Amino acid sequence: MTAWKVESVPLRLELVRIANTPATLQERAEAVLVALERVVPYDAAWLATRDPEQRRHTPVATAGRAEPLRRNFQRPDADDDVEELGLNRSRPPMLASEIPVPLPETLAWGEYLLPAGFRGGLAAGLFTSGGRHIGFLSLLTDDPSRPSQADRQAVAAVTAVIAHGLDRTREIAATARIIRSASAGVLLTRGGDTVPLPGMPDHRVVAPGSPVLDVVARELADSDTYATFLAPDTTTGDDGPLVRVSALDCACPALDHLSAAVLVSPPGDVRGLTSLELRVLGFLVEGPVQLPATAAALGVDQRTVLRALRRSIAALEATNLTAATVRALRTGLRIPPGLAART
Repeated sequence: MTAWKVESVPLRLELVRIANTPATLQERAEAVLVALERVVPYDAAWLATRDPEQRRHTPVATAGRAEPLRRNFQRPDADDDVEELGLNRSRPPMLASEIPVPLPETLAWGEYLLPAGFRGGLAAGLFTSGGRHIGFLSLLTDDPSRPSQADRQAVAAVTAVIAHGLDRTREIAATARIIRSASAGVLLTRGGDTVPLPGMPDHRVVAPGSPVLDVVARELADSDTYATFLAPDTTTGDDGPLVRVSALDCACPALDHLSAAVLVSPPGDVRGLTSLELRVLGFLVEGPVQLPATAAALGVDQRTVLRALRRSIAALEATNLTAATVRALRTGLRIPPGLAART
């Protein structure tokens, strides 16, 4: 067995242990750098998450003389350099000696790293085993001969484990288990895209482009914590069955683009409320019901809306419209406006 493989086995086991500890993300990242230094000595280290929507690198742990790296990555176009080197795609770590142009001619090295005394280095994009880009690792030395090819191979053997330890989706999935009836779910990003939620299949109701995701983003922007409502599964037809959608805010804007866990469950007890009544409750939660506008939006007359309101108040065991609004919001017994449903 080659020397780098001998070193990588205990390193990998140590990093797996770190990834699975109940520590904070920052604590895990700091422990990763300590473990790496025992195998690949460095004078400065940078471990960051990457926000692919804002193309921003946010450090979660640094070691040694990392200030030049910090200044470099604070540049608005720093990610362009990473992209140009191919480190925003899954590939082996890159040594400074492998950069295809002389180091002084690159902005990062010429302006920040060489003046700080660094002569050797290694950079690696961090990707999960499923191919999601989680972050970025950079190790720098004053010695131009380190990191070596053997160092690069040792780091290459553990980048996926490091990415696993920095992956916030695992923690979010653990929190999402409070919705015990959930049978499917996704993670919603700040930009409206979706990311798989570990341990959960996806669902067509929360597929990219679904109006349900627009409702989730809007309601969490208002409530900042949690939202629940009913939505029709119209992919099975205009009279598709209802499902319950629950959304948990998980945004950490300074760190990454993940915004919310969106879970799909059976609708539960709807207290005999019809689709029309649930839609009327949706309008009620949005604001005071304007009879002409609500009737027009639902394609019914104003008398029908009034009857639906009365039945809804009774079903929710409320004494007035205000109490009905609060209970509909709390229990999720409503179909928000904009989500098609049969009447």
